[in-house]
Amino acid sequence: MTATWDGLGLRWTVGASTEVTVEETGTGGSHPPVLVLAGGLCVVTLVPPEDQTAWTGCAVFLRQLRDHAEDLAALLEARTGRHDRAQG
Repeated sequence: MTATWDGLGLRWTVGASTEVTVEETGTGGSHPPVLVLAGGLCVVTLVPPEDQTAWTGCAVFLRQLRDHAEDLAALLEARTGRHDRAQG
């Protein structure tokens, strides 16, 4: 994974070696789990808001991220003629 500044913001280029994990930061609401993308020298951590009442909105965003990541994966596979065999 590499990060570059493109004038609009940061751009992360991911590859097969980029890892995505959920990491626990402690117990209880004051230490929520985080989503970590790591590869090479770059690490991106998605952290829920400190205000637990905003966690529902965070969950909505994460599901949108999942859905759009699936859409992007399907487009990339279609353009390269490859398909995820696990989905039949």
